[in-house]
Amino acid sequence: MSPASVRRRFPAGTGVDQLREYMAPFALRLGYRFNDDEDFVNEVLASEIEILEETGDVYCPCRVRTGDPKEDVKIVCPCIPFYADQFAKLRKCWCGLFIRTDVTDGSELHGVIEVPEGPAEVPVALAEEFPPGTLRTIRVGKREITLARVDGEFFALGNVCRHAFGPLGQGFMDGYMAVCPWHGWRYDVRDGTTDHPDADVRTYETFVREGYVFVTV
Repeated sequence: MSPASVRRRFPAGTGVDQLREYMAPFALRLGYRFNDDEDFVNEVLASEIEILEETGDVYCPCRVRTGDPKEDVKIVCPCIPFYADQFAKLRKCWCGLFIRTDVTDGSELHGVIEVPEGPAEVPVALAEEFPPGTLRTIRVGKREITLARVDGEFFALGNVCRHAFGPLGQGFMDGYMAVCPWHGWRYDVRDGTTDHPDADVRTYETFVREGYVFVTV
């Protein structure tokens, strides 16, 4: 690809330090931080700088680009939102550049590539950024989930209204009821039930740990 055809997503001269400064706050909000192994982090970020110069964006160096922009956006670093359920089980991203904040030593995860079976406890938001009465759509891997807070409690339920497929997370809260923004169908966030027959939605276990809201999927 010629330099003239590269559409840069970061300014010319971007280096490792600039990538760290840019990525760290974003990853932290998702429950991740840079690996403890500084040499490894610098090596991965240096590879991303090379990829940036070639392609115009910071694609993950351990994933293969398809050439389809809609697919390749899923491997732009940090790619945590697209693989949140898998990374939660691995306790790191694919290459290990980012590790979960509750991991004490990131170097112990080098080489771990097999995703364990079973449910995943996925950090999805900082509790302090979710005031009471908030309703929001979050993405956990391929799932879209509605996350709600009522007073000090958090709840998670399916994001699609069973009436006309409206996005519940774009609605509003009325007590414990999530109200669909399209036609006003109401769902109890505690159990996903609604007054309409055969239209309940799934709920997910939630809890708060070390300031992060977790959803079990």
